[in-house]
Amino acid sequence: MADTIIEKWYLVDLQTEGNNIGQVLWGIVVDDRKGRWVSGNFVCTSPVVERLDNRLYRTRNSEYLCQGEGQEVTLPAEALIELRTGYSPDEFLARESLRESGFQVR
Repeated sequence: MADTIIEKWYLVDLQTEGNNIGQVLWGIVVDDRKGRWVSGNFVCTSPVVERLDNRLYRTRNSEYLCQGEGQEVTLPAEALIELRTGYSPDEFLARESLRESGFQVR
């Protein structure tokens, strides 16, 4: 049984210098039986250590069930800071796109 159920989720491959250094899950909490997160809030997990099936992942201390459609994305390792503060992977990519086109993002 999963500890946490998430939706609108992403499996994020983190890279540095072109090398994958790990994966995390980012998603919106549906239910957390351990009582760590409130339903409707985001969660960015610790590193994924095992993919148990197509939508069930294990981190060091928890199992996450991913509901609905998810996305797999690759981001630079530096993105983890923003993911942990609540930015979704899509929001991170949008900010990076604005920076590359010359807009100053604060």
